[in-house]
Amino acid sequence: MGERRFCYKCMEKFDMDQHICPHCGFDDTTPHNSTYITPGTVLRDRYLVGVLLEYNGEGATYMGYDISTSCKVMLREYMPINLCTRVKGRATISVNYNNLAKYKAFMAEYTELNKSLARLRNNSNINPVLDMFAENNTTYTVFEYINGVKVLDYLKENAGELSWEQVSKIFPPLFTTIGILHNAGIIHRAISPETIYITDKGELKLSGFCVSAVRTANAGLEYELFKGYAAPEQYSASSSSRQGSWTDVYGVCAILYRALTGCMPVDSVTRMQHDDLCDPAMLNKSIPAHVSRVIMEGMNLAGRDRIQTITELVTRLFEQPPTVRPAFEQAHVDSYANEPVRQAAPVYQQQPPQQQAPPPPQYYQQPPQQPYYQNDDDYDEYSYEKVNTVDRIKVPIIIGILLLAILLIIVVFFMKAFVNSGDDEGDSSSSSISSNIVTTEAGFTTADSSMPDTDMPDLVGKFYTLTEEKYKDYFKFEVEYEFDNETDPDVILEQDVKPGETVKQDTVVKLKVSKGKEGANIPPYEGLTVSQYENELRKAGITNYSKVKSSQTWGTPNSITQLMVDAKVVAPGTYYSNKDSKKLIVYYLPEDAQVTPTTKATEAQQQVTTTTKAVVTQAPETTAAPPPVVTTPPPTDPPVVDPPPVIEPTEPVTTPEYGEW
Repeated sequence: MGERRFCYKCMEKFDMDQHICPHCGFDDTTPHNSTYITPGTVLRDRYLVGVLLEYNGEGATYMGYDISTSCKVMLREYMPINLCTRVKGRATISVNYNNLAKYKAFMAEYTELNKSLARLRNNSNINPVLDMFAENNTTYTVFEYINGVKVLDYLKENAGELSWEQVSKIFPPLFTTIGILHNAGIIHRAISPETIYITDKGELKLSGFCVSAVRTANAGLEYELFKGYAAPEQYSASSSSRQGSWTDVYGVCAILYRALTGCMPVDSVTRMQHDDLCDPAMLNKSIPAHVSRVIMEGMNLAGRDRIQTITELVTRLFEQPPTVRPAFEQAHVDSYANEPVRQAAPVYQQQPPQQQAPPPPQYYQQPPQQPYYQNDDDYDEYSYEKVNTVDRIKVPIIIGILLLAILLIIVVFFMKAFVNSGDDEGDSSSSSISSNIVTTEAGFTTADSSMPDTDMPDLVGKFYTLTEEKYKDYFKFEVEYEFDNETDPDVILEQDVKPGETVKQDTVVKLKVSKGKEGANIPPYEGLTVSQYENELRKAGITNYSKVKSSQTWGTPNSITQLMVDAKVVAPGTYYSNKDSKKLIVYYLPEDAQVTPTTKATEAQQQVTTTTKAVVTQAPETTAAPPPVVTTPPPTDPPVVDPPPVIEPTEPVTTPEYGEW
């Protein structure tokens, strides 16, 4: 047998001289998407990367193989496609400086999420995290390979639906797991037949964990929501659309709806316009009535009216509803159950028909026949309770009094509103009442005094722009900016309230935020485009600069022509202080500039001449002189096209190693 290699789709070995895998039929000549890692790449000298399985706004999942343990794995790469790109021909990710803050913030959330999942790796209903490491300017997570199929495919193999008996045996462990996740502060937000697998052993495994911005529309990343299973609050990123355990309740009830009826539920966006979702029991009469009701309550469009927790949902699903009896029948049964054991009443013997005396004339006026009880008291005890006249009219009288009281309150309210419409004191009182009404996280309206206190989070090291947006409904920030040579701009340095301290809502928190470095040497601009040079300035820590279009008529479009500070020409390598109020002026030629073609030697000579003049002659300090204008064009030689600049990846963004958790 010749040399063997791995199939990048099923990670089984086959002969080197073959191109089609005999196990899964994968053709290794199939082209791959250059945006993602090339199959065959080895990460951390341990994990072999296979074909791309799926991707979304957070990153990509690949088939993988752990060389050290000789087992299949699934590799998850953090790669938000709208914030970064991949260096051509390499696995390294390049991040534009303008997106660096968001890139780091979302990667920190991604890392924390997978750390929390790693702590729950012993739970058999969660796809466990095996490893996590930083490489190629990003973070990778290694998951156990799932030997099974998605629930969606499993339903297709079972006539499209399951019975309630089957569901009640398969799903309870998954419900327990979701409750554990909620207790750990993890909201899944993507519970659907696409993210739940059923293994060969019949166990359900939950996958598809992502940062919250991927599971919420317009939250900063390209979002991925599962139609029919996403709650309505996931389609809005506004602060009024609160998400919580009730968001996952909607997804669980939606998947129960699909499993029991065989029909995908109407998506919540459509339901918000016209809600025509049928009860499950109307589509499948074998579904218990109480189960159908609970599913519909769990899919309520209003989050505050929905079942709030998984525990409550499971309790109501599997709790047998009590048998409801009419009130008079229940009283009858209770009375009969409390009676003492009685002896059978004597039965009067009847005379033979021929010996019976004819009935008396007033037969129907005689007392009724004695019942089979010892006395009249026993008969009264067994008979239905008699309702007297007072009891008949008591309830209507009480209802009428209540309605009258409500009507009087409404009348008084409107009278005060009209009478005090011009009263300033009344206005201030009304304003005070209105200001005390707030909306809680679950969507309920309550008073300020009943709002729970909040534990102060640790904000040091986080970006202030993102932090202010995230906690604007909880705290008020007072910011003091200062230079720091070791910290990137916009990063929080200090906070006056200690992390973990319990504070009230709208507490004023004082922060110190970095303005970046005090100064730096001006980087060279030779061979760089305008946008590339801006990135170099920011990387160097120079933020106090402005771009000005150059008026010269020669040079290369989309390039830098000159640098000036306080009307003086400065050369690259000169130290520039951010503390100085004098701004760095960057003169450039736009892309559409009409310039006279020049040779590269002429441009270099002109640059040297300009720099020499700047060193010898001092420009006036009172006026900002424009850059020199060349009136006589240089010799017209054939144009020389510079090769495209090589884009180097940005500085690595490091995350803690797996073993350092």
